[in-house]
Amino acid sequence: MEKLSKNQTGLKCVFYILVLVLTVTITACSGLTGNSFIEEEVTFTNPTDGAILAGTFTKPSEKGIFPAVILISGSGLQDRDEFVYGHKPFKVLAEHLTKNGIAVLRFDDRGAGKSTGDVWNATIEVFAGDALAGINYLKTCKDINPYRIGIIGHSQGAMEGMMLASEYNDIAFLIMLGGPGIPWAENLVKANAENLRRQGKSKESIDAGTQLLEKMIPVMQAGKDYEITKTKLYEVISEWKQLLTGLTKTEIEEFDKSNPGFWKTMASDYATPIYMSAVNFNPSEYLEKIQCPVLSIIGDKDVHVLSSINNPAIKNTLEQAGNNNAIILEIKNINHLMQKCETGLISEYTEIEESFNQEVLELITTWINELL
Repeated sequence: MEKLSKNQTGLKCVFYILVLVLTVTITACSGLTGNSFIEEEVTFTNPTDGAILAGTFTKPSEKGIFPAVILISGSGLQDRDEFVYGHKPFKVLAEHLTKNGIAVLRFDDRGAGKSTGDVWNATIEVFAGDALAGINYLKTCKDINPYRIGIIGHSQGAMEGMMLASEYNDIAFLIMLGGPGIPWAENLVKANAENLRRQGKSKESIDAGTQLLEKMIPVMQAGKDYEITKTKLYEVISEWKQLLTGLTKTEIEEFDKSNPGFWKTMASDYATPIYMSAVNFNPSEYLEKIQCPVLSIIGDKDVHVLSSINNPAIKNTLEQAGNNNAIILEIKNINHLMQKCETGLISEYTEIEESFNQEVLELITTWINELL
């Protein structure tokens, strides 16, 4: 396989909102789980830097040659279950798919769980390379059809999936869950404003948040050195705070009392390689090269990736690329974690009982089985 392109990406969140190979080893545990599927602990290696990725491989318990998917997690360091806000959405998704005849590989991000590897210098290209190593692992499994291996990527993982599907024509399909269709920087600004609006913030406060991000983004896009970029970003934030007036000034002063050090942390985060690769990421550069079947799902309550602006962009780019096997969906009352919700706000995540909405699970499973 050819080496990944140099375009790099990433996805995370800020302000109030998005405060936001083939060396393979199968290790110890293998056994039946509820007599419906077999679960194995596995490791595989990214040959580029030797990072060892640890994960869980599940397959149907009956004999056969099965299609398979690899799950790619969202932003931040995630374990194989994508454990977040008290939920394990990837565990639920993997077990549901496997019970319906589809093998699944999910793994700890480099530096998380049992996986090794340099995290500090990792860009989206690096994380995509880890997922590619997992795909190569699946191709070695005797009960997996190597021509029916697809990707399910969530959020940042969807961006990594775009990179891989645009580069390698043997990927059977791509499913994007909460994946962007417009440039990351543009989505960040608009999602931040929508998040603040849903929180009931004033127009003055929303506009101030937009102004801050619009001043930070060019610094990030031009940045190359971590320390220099961090300093410049903090200067931008400090200047922005000095110009605040009225209600917004009062709100930020109160916020600072409860969150000392927040702005320095924000500047530090946005100067890291993962953000630096994210800020120049444009989905259309990858989507326009993807010819495999695509299923994109964004909830209408998603406040990280807004369906109203991202879905049309995904649809238009794929159509212009001549991809006639793409389904772009907006699901009502679903948030970024694919949960049924009321507001979609982050504060609601832990209050929701389900870890992954059953209707969305069925939709994904049906689409894969009908496709393959």
